[in-house]
Amino acid sequence: MVLFVAAALLLAPPARAQDADKETAAALKKATEAAKAMGLPMPDVKKMLDDDAKKEARQKKKRIDAALAAGPLAFPKWTPQIPEFKADGPIAIKKVNDEDRIAQTGTSTLTPAQLADAWAAALSYQKWNLSTGRSNSTGYSSVTLTYRQPKDSQDEVRLIATRDDTDKITTVTIASPLPKVADDDDDD
Repeated sequence: MVLFVAAALLLAPPARAQDADKETAAALKKATEAAKAMGLPMPDVKKMLDDDAKKEARQKKKRIDAALAAGPLAFPKWTPQIPEFKADGPIAIKKVNDEDRIAQTGTSTLTPAQLADAWAAALSYQKWNLSTGRSNSTGYSSVTLTYRQPKDSQDEVRLIATRDDTDKITTVTIASPLPKVADDDDDD
C-alpha cells in the first residue's frame, strides 16, 4: 500500500506548474498521515524526489559537458541543408520540447510542408528510421521529421518547422540529442 501511494505521488503530474510544490507537499502530508493511521512506515518520498532531481541534474551536466568537450557543436555530417534557411545564431545547446539538445534555430520562406518534402527528398536514398508528424489546424501548420541511423539512436536529427498561415516566414528548429555519457544509467 505504501509503495502504491509513493508511486502515485511520483507519477502524478501536477495540474499547474506553480502549484506543483504545494500539491506535492499536501499529498505527502496526507499519505504520511494515512500510513501512520494504518501503522505502516512511510518512505521519505520528499528525499527520494530530491535525490532523483539531483541525479538528473548531474547527468544533464555530464551530457552538456561531454557535448562541449567533443569540440564545436555540430549535427551529423549527413544532415541535409534546409532550403532558404536563415540561422538566427550558431549551433548551441538549447531547450527543444523541454529537453536539452544540440540545436539551431532560424527561419525559411518555404512552408513547413515544402521543407519536409525537401528533407525527405535529400535523404530518400538512405535507409533511415523516419518518424513524421504533421499538423494543419485552422491558421497554423507544423511539421516534425526525425531521422535516425538504424543502428544508432543517438545519430539523429530532427526538423521542426511551424508557421502561422498569416505569416510568410516559417520558424525552423534543427536538433540532435546530446551525446550519451558512460554512466547515464548508473546510480551515482
